[in-house]
Amino acid sequence: MRPPVEEDGINSEIVFREPLIAALPETHHLADRTHLELRQLSTEPFILFPRSQAPGLYDLIVSLCQQAGFSPIAAQEAIQMQTIVSLVAAEMGVAIVPASMQNFQRSGVVYKALPESTCIVAIALIWRSDPTAAVQRFLEVARQQQRI
Repeated sequence: MRPPVEEDGINSEIVFREPLIAALPETHHLADRTHLELRQLSTEPFILFPRSQAPGLYDLIVSLCQQAGFSPIAAQEAIQMQTIVSLVAAEMGVAIVPASMQNFQRSGVVYKALPESTCIVAIALIWRSDPTAAVQRFLEVARQQQRI
């Protein structure tokens, strides 16, 4: 899940970090630009992940927009990143998504790096504070894979 995780009795450990990028419909007037600044999207409708589902990610995206001088216009919300990218492809708006979403390879969408997006988002494993042997073994394997 996306951190932060602030629950009693729950442990977490970050296992992956990645930058945020812009997802635009391939027909968007900025889609053919080699460089894109977030402020260029200030009047665009945004497709956002609901704050109730991932407050840290939502707040980070809104904060990035505010640092660029605007508040995003929320046109639509979706609880899955694949749905967000599909709504971008349907020309419902633009989105700020983790870079790994490029692997989704949804036709109709172009991805653009954002120079001001030095913000890195993380994915964390979470588990109960009293892990079973199976959970402990899973954590060991996950930690080993991080070192590869």
